[in-house]
Amino acid sequence: MKKIIAMALSLAMLLTIVGCRSNTSNDNPNTSQNNTNVTQNDTTDSEGVSGGSKVTGKEIGVIIAGLETYYSYGLSGMKWAIEASGNTIIERNSEGTPVKELQNVEDLISYGVDAILIETTDGGVGQQACKLANEAGIPIFLVDCSVNEGEGKPDGQVEVNQYEYGIMAANYIIDNDLSGDFVVIGGIAGLPGNEQQQAGFLETIANDPKSTMLGEILYANCDRMQGEEVMRDYLLMYDHIDFVYTINEEEAYGASLAIAEAGRSDEIKVISANGSPVGKEMLEKGTLEITIGMSPTENGILSVIKCLDYLDGNPQEVRTEMPLVVLTKANLDEYTFWELEYQAEKYTPILKEMGYFAE
Repeated sequence: MKKIIAMALSLAMLLTIVGCRSNTSNDNPNTSQNNTNVTQNDTTDSEGVSGGSKVTGKEIGVIIAGLETYYSYGLSGMKWAIEASGNTIIERNSEGTPVKELQNVEDLISYGVDAILIETTDGGVGQQACKLANEAGIPIFLVDCSVNEGEGKPDGQVEVNQYEYGIMAANYIIDNDLSGDFVVIGGIAGLPGNEQQQAGFLETIANDPKSTMLGEILYANCDRMQGEEVMRDYLLMYDHIDFVYTINEEEAYGASLAIAEAGRSDEIKVISANGSPVGKEMLEKGTLEITIGMSPTENGILSVIKCLDYLDGNPQEVRTEMPLVVLTKANLDEYTFWELEYQAEKYTPILKEMGYFAE
């Protein structure tokens, strides 16, 4: 019954609309890390007849921002949805480099793709990417990101509210009487999504008279080892810490190791965001108090559906916001699965219902 209700809710959300990543390299859903990869789907049902997809035979370019696991999960969702609908994916990876991102966009435009889905490395570069695609007459869709204001306009966008990540975590602390002295391990300094998440947390927790931030934010670049090192520094600085807020669960994992090593696990609660498999493991073990979750895999699938709607001549509202879930050990049944197998099972009947599944 839960699965039926979940599918119905997902379909309803799709028809209504008809934020630093995990840095680990294990459990990568895509084995290839090449900058370019083309996968051709053999289905050629371009007429969208009964039992087939309404939109097939298209070449859809996908640009992901880097090699990190978070992006790979998003790519796995996009690749599955593109191929399941009978289309071809053409992959590019910007490897965290703005210059390479623009080269990738120009390359896909020259290639003559029918649409571009992009995870941008920078809001300003993303704005340029949109402008280039607009001028070329190629629809462009933002995946889990936003761009600066300017001439370039995306034709679709699926993202999370990065501020909300921080707001929800801070409210949980306040509502559950976890207030106290705290430290913050920042992500990548200057990265818009990270900064927005931190701002949402700090602005909200500032309204709590029982909570006090110790010192300044130390940055760990969303990395496990750096998270451990930064937490060790905090532990040397402060004899008492009630909780630590980290940008993602890789940092949280590293912080938890340092806390355990110092024998202060009973004293310090770890708060984080992303809802990754690492976060789920930590919740199960009790080394993470709370995380705010969403699925990059599902984000990728929803981005493709928005693209297919556009190519089908049925464009929807430009921006769609992904829902976030507060996850604790008590409600792991609401875990927002990153695994492609789960999301594919969930979205296969939805794609069929929408006419985007190539039987």
